[in-house]
Amino acid sequence: QKNKILVVALSQLNRGDPKQMPSLDRLRESGIRVTVPRRIIFQYLIDNKTHPTCDRIYNDLKDTNSSLSLATVYNVTEKLVQENLLNVFVAPDGEHHYDSITEFHGHLYCEQCMAIFDFKSKPDKIPDILKGAVIRSVSYMAVGHCPECAKKRK
Repeated sequence: QKNKILVVALSQLNRGDPKQMPSLDRLRESGIRVTVPRRIIFQYLIDNKTHPTCDRIYNDLKDTNSSLSLATVYNVTEKLVQENLLNVFVAPDGEHHYDSITEFHGHLYCEQCMAIFDFKSKPDKIPDILKGAVIRSVSYMAVGHCPECAKKRK
């Protein structure tokens, strides 16, 4: 498949206990109202570490969830981001991508296969200009070629 999605195995990321909780428990713990669309979409994002867009989420779920609309996917992902249950970032493809891993980590965007890989990263010292600021999210994106595509280029 042209747009084959590759991801780093989750075992390579530092997964805290809250991330091991089932989606229903995580939604309940957050205090938001648990609805069927929220649970379905959140579980999809926990299970699929491909950093999907709303269009991808909708296309993957619509056949098994006929009442799901694209607008619902946008609304649910926005709410889950507001509740810090998801991260969202804009990749070089210009699309918003969603990630259920909320602890700090980086992403590698491969310009050839368009896959997005997770990698461990620690935030460095906070710059003086940010001291006292309230930071909602930080995005750390590397752009280039994944190891597999880099081999093909040689």
